[in-house]
Amino acid sequence: MSPAHRRLRSAVLALLAASAAFSCATPQPATPPARPAIQMPVEPPAPAPPPAPEPAPPPATTVPPAPAPLKPGPAVTLLLPLDAPEFQAPAEVVRRGFMAALAVEGRQLEVVVRRTDANDDRVLAEYEAAVQSGTRLVVGPMTRSGVSALLRGGHLAVPTLALNQPESATALPSTLYIFGLAADVEARQIAHRAWNDTMRVAAVVSTANPLSRRTRDAFVDEWLLIGGSVTDTIEAQPGVDLAQVKEVLDRRPPQFVFLAESGPRARLLRPYLGSQTPVYATSQINTTIDPLKNLDLNGVLFADMPWLVRPDDPAVARYPRPAGLDGDLMRFYALGIDACRIAIALLDGQQRFEFVGVTGRIVVQGAGFVERVPVAATFRDGHTVAVE
Repeated sequence: MSPAHRRLRSAVLALLAASAAFSCATPQPATPPARPAIQMPVEPPAPAPPPAPEPAPPPATTVPPAPAPLKPGPAVTLLLPLDAPEFQAPAEVVRRGFMAALAVEGRQLEVVVRRTDANDDRVLAEYEAAVQSGTRLVVGPMTRSGVSALLRGGHLAVPTLALNQPESATALPSTLYIFGLAADVEARQIAHRAWNDTMRVAAVVSTANPLSRRTRDAFVDEWLLIGGSVTDTIEAQPGVDLAQVKEVLDRRPPQFVFLAESGPRARLLRPYLGSQTPVYATSQINTTIDPLKNLDLNGVLFADMPWLVRPDDPAVARYPRPAGLDGDLMRFYALGIDACRIAIALLDGQQRFEFVGVTGRIVVQGAGFVERVPVAATFRDGHTVAVE
């Protein structure tokens, strides 16, 4: 092969190798060009308004008129469901307790009562009317739905002491104070009492009514939160053979039983919970002063207010005790007394305070839930006895 042919062959082989190498390489994506900046149209600046003329000075003899004085409203408005048949009796004794405490405390305050029923619209209308009247503080509503309606309305223009909890957990405005006798709050307190008594293993017995279930659930939630355990949660349905309750408890004996039920039904259940098993309950269990009816409840430890279990305590005895009231009506009368004392403190500008009340020790740490700490009590020979 001539030298010329050899040079031509080498050039062709080099060209083929270069072509093969390019075809096997991974193609690299092209870098896109930079996007042009988006231009936003700019409106020309508006011309500056001409300067306002200087106001002419008033004549030397002109005196501006003084504003008309505002007519002061009542110090307190009681917003109570006195027109609701199912709530009329408790609302009336709350009113009586409030006025009785006002007299004992020696305060001369104007108190107006606004009647509502159980309708949320009526509650809101009367609340707004109270605000428009210039009231300085509202006490009420008494129903859960009424308190929830106020929260949904979102306009609590004056300090408001609600006498029940809202229907669901929610943020509270800075003007709202929640004070009441909720059994589920007592159930949580009883959970801590049992824990402090070195109890660790519980069984829970309830019935199918809504209050019993709410009390049961509150206790269980708090008990598990603080580290306790639950062997069984028993709901006794209507007509059930209560001996079955005992059979369940005997299979896995707890250290104690929490009984989430009111007096009449609790008296039926108690004999099936074990005579040697400690039983804890809320104030629901204490519904009568008849010692014969309460004999089956001997030894049950429960939370209740000093008004009922420490009537001779000086902090309690200073307030008049009306005749003819029993059970829950006595509790609502006591609620009215302590509501009055809280209202007086709020009207005096206090935001953090506490006192020994007739419903328990009252602790207020600004707006929000008013802490009410009841006392522990038990039944002995059918009579209620404070144990602390």
